Amino acid sequence: MSKSTLESLPNELLLIILSFLSSFDLCQAFLYINNARIQCLLTSSRHLLNVNLMHYDQLHLWLNNNNSHRDRFNSLIDTVVLHNSYACWTLLKYWGKTFKENDQLNVLFPSIKRLIALQAVYCSCYVIKPILIPLVCTNNTLQYLHLISEEPTNRYPEILSELIRHRVSVHTI
Repeated sequence: MSKSTLESLPNELLLIILSFLSSFDLCQAFLYINNARIQCLLTSSRHLLNVNLMHYDQLHLWLNNNNSHRDRFNSLIDTVVLHNSYACWTLLKYWGKTFKENDQLNVLFPSIKRLIALQAVYCSCYVIKPILIPLVCTNNTLQYLHLISEEPTNRYPEILSELIRHRVSVHTI
């Protein structure tokens, strides 16, 4: 019986195995592996960043590590999921600073198409002004905005009014 390696598996099986990892873990483990086939599998699909799936020390190291590895991973992300959590607020604070420092260009997530705010009542005031306004006011790629609340709220019209007041418009809200 011969030994099998990860690289000897067909693409279909590799994709199934890799689907069990978060996008962050996947890119941390395989983004710079010296295998053209795995690189092609990683870069051929877009990835979701859910900060709640990262440990705080991973998030802190990733945000403070200014190198091409982070930039390469960030260019693959097309969806960012925000929660009402300390890790989320840390990411939002950092993301907001990148807009101010770089003339409102989205350098942190240049390929973002979808922004999902879970517990939208809590996220709305922290997302609309520092993140959404620069995203839609410049030449960026945001197309879908999902504001999701766990329970019915009477603040939803207020959130929409705030979006309208700041002229935030995306393809689908």
